[in-house]
Amino acid sequence: MELTQLPVSQSLRETLKNQRGMTETQVDEFMATLAEIAFYDDHKNPTDERRNDPSVAKVYWAAPFFAPNPTRSAVGADSFADYALAILDAADQLLNSFELEAQEYLRLTLRQKDIEDKIDKIDKALAGSIDPIARQSLEQLRPQLEDELAAVEAEIAALASAGAEGAASLGSSLRRSIANSFVLQMSRIGVAPNAQEQALLNSSNPQSWVAGLTQLRARASNGQFGLRQAILESGYTAEQRDVLRVYLELRPDVVAKNLSPTKVYARPTAQTVFDQEDGLITRQSAEQIRGVNLGSGGACGSVRSCSVLIEYTNVGVRPARFSHGGPTEVTSVMLPVRFEADVTVAVPDFVGSIECDFKTGWTAQGRADIKDGAIIYDGDLTNKIKYDSIDSGFGGCRLDIPKGSEDSAFYHILTDLDRYYTKLHRERQQAAKREKNAYRKSIEAELQQHQANAQRPKRGGWFGDVFGLFLGGGIFPGIGARLIGETRGFYWHTTILDTSSIDAIHVQQSYNVRNLTGTRRYSFDGFPLVCWTPAAGSLTKVMKACPDALFPEATTEVDVGEEACAETDVFGDCVDAESTEI
Repeated sequence: MELTQLPVSQSLRETLKNQRGMTETQVDEFMATLAEIAFYDDHKNPTDERRNDPSVAKVYWAAPFFAPNPTRSAVGADSFADYALAILDAADQLLNSFELEAQEYLRLTLRQKDIEDKIDKIDKALAGSIDPIARQSLEQLRPQLEDELAAVEAEIAALASAGAEGAASLGSSLRRSIANSFVLQMSRIGVAPNAQEQALLNSSNPQSWVAGLTQLRARASNGQFGLRQAILESGYTAEQRDVLRVYLELRPDVVAKNLSPTKVYARPTAQTVFDQEDGLITRQSAEQIRGVNLGSGGACGSVRSCSVLIEYTNVGVRPARFSHGGPTEVTSVMLPVRFEADVTVAVPDFVGSIECDFKTGWTAQGRADIKDGAIIYDGDLTNKIKYDSIDSGFGGCRLDIPKGSEDSAFYHILTDLDRYYTKLHRERQQAAKREKNAYRKSIEAELQQHQANAQRPKRGGWFGDVFGLFLGGGIFPGIGARLIGETRGFYWHTTILDTSSIDAIHVQQSYNVRNLTGTRRYSFDGFPLVCWTPAAGSLTKVMKACPDALFPEATTEVDVGEEACAETDVFGDCVDAESTEI
């Protein structure tokens, strides 16, 4: 499904004027408001001019829209770790005391790690089997990355040298005191040196000592130094609800249904230090945001509202602290989030089948003789073995898909089976021919061997047969018979082979899948704009929906004290329902 708008036509514009008494300007405003509402096409909807055919029924699924509720007295708040920031500032002053540009060193080391990761990925790709064009591009890119890495390493070395020179002018006892003081400050914000950093800090080499301090400081920078939380709700403005009601009254061929998410996720739109699924990610720039909803893997609290929690790094928290603006003005802030949801939807029906029925192989049948007997035969060869190839069936597989979508998993299963067994059929045809020829050659070689053996004098021949017959027949009959057998070289080879019995394939698979539902993940629109608004009678400011945002005329959906479903929306659902059923 793809996002779309409800179908409109010129006849709808005329109906709004004639039956609803709207002016041309009011009709334009109506159409503009209607276009703001996103829908998903049902898979059964027509995609051609029949979208506006009133005789063809159509179903559209309304997508959730998340935004601050303007009726709420507050939609969020933020909190900053001022104490931790003060500790980092003091630590930076300590590092600057021996001329080490800690922030620049941090940026360069992160850049170094990013380039090394890219080179490693290129090496792994080149070691595998890839497209020749892609291989050429990667081979050209690798030297460029190596040059860039060398330049970054040179800058790091220069910075480390400058820091080491400043550190070298300090005595070992003073360096130890500075290191202990720095480690103590980091421990106050929950950051302790790891084994590698501790070894560098304990080193007598000033340069190693500086490297240990900078690595510890760089790691501390990605900590959580600020939080901003906002609750965004899914719904429509009063104006949008009125427009939908009028539209559906005038277009009975259109049915609008509410998508029911089973789970909603908030995703960051900016680069973050931590990914919701993959964890820590090395970037080549200083990230302002540590992550969004990291504690829940991006999941929101419910399907009708989303509690968005943004975590700020040391870099990002500083501008965020001053985003409230002046004490008497309304200051807007756009939260860097987007939304996804798992939605239960109808799976398109699928009907299809495949049948593969074929035999491949070969046959060999007949008899071959080599005769070396008495006087009339002298190694004569008779070869009457017949060889045939076998290939029956209908050329591989018969695939039939009368109904279904190419996006269906069943479609891919059947087409994969068709490709596999068609390929197998061709391979068995070729293999059968090779096996038949190899067998024929082996029989002919064996015949030639026995034929040559029959011509050798030591095997007797016709003279030996006659002499044996005379001696054995007239004097010693038993001995004569044995001598005749010994001197004669009879050989025969009888063959009856049929390999089709082990080369037969019969596969049949069919699917008739109807009225199923499945879970799909979709991206949804939102308007995460909030405003810091002065509180009456106070110098503080409260996070609220902006007065000129998307919901200027929204009202409370359900008043306190009314029954559970006092009002339904245009889809027939309770406006405050939390149900996840369709």
